[in-house]
Amino acid sequence: MATFTYDRRVYLGDTDGAGVVYFNQFLQMCHEAYESWLMAENLSLQKVISAGDLAIPLVHASVDFVSPAYCGDRLVVKLTITQASAHRFCCDYQISQAESLQLVARAQTHHVCIALPARKKAPLPPAWQGAIGDVDHH
Repeated sequence: MATFTYDRRVYLGDTDGAGVVYFNQFLQMCHEAYESWLMAENLSLQKVISAGDLAIPLVHASVDFVSPAYCGDRLVVKLTITQASAHRFCCDYQISQAESLQLVARAQTHHVCIALPARKKAPLPPAWQGAIGDVDHH
């Protein structure tokens, strides 16, 4: 399965009043890693959206927090594509401190390809299946 690494600095706007990364910002970082992986694979969400016949919505997201991250920290988000089929895939994320590699959070997102306007499952575009790799066609 595909893997990708994304480096991310924690900014003040990522933190809450206690100076700790606010929970939703971890999902934001994961989505940034996902979009960066798509760009690295020359896959375009904009082309999918513009064509108007498919959508690849996120249908589930979860985050487990392990240790805090603070403004100025440099983080590494490791994305691994898992549980892929012809019409869906999951992204597993490990967010760690860049210097110490201490785990900060784990996350997972599930994505499903649907045909529009019917909103029924549809096969992922061939280029996406190729980038994901090891797609189970059942």
